[in-house]
Amino acid sequence: MALTIADRPGLEEFQSHEITADFTYVRFHHGHRGRRGNYSQSELAEWAVRLREWGDAVDVYAYFNNDWEQFAPANARTLKRLLGLR
Repeated sequence: MALTIADRPGLEEFQSHEITADFTYVRFHHGHRGRRGNYSQSELAEWAVRLREWGDAVDVYAYFNNDWEQFAPANARTLKRLLGLR
């Protein structure tokens, strides 16, 4: 069973970044440094490094749920570009 890793302010106290299966799932809920839920470029760059490292060992799935102002599609495209994905 894979632990779902949720990135959202307020979860830092108990949310671990632990790989528990041969895949992991990351839910991006709300950026910490961007405005109104948007992820900053620097946050996405940090996540890209982490996801790339995890991807060397397991399959990584990511989902952006910060869509109340339609930030999710742009944030996903930025992360995809930072990861060098087509």
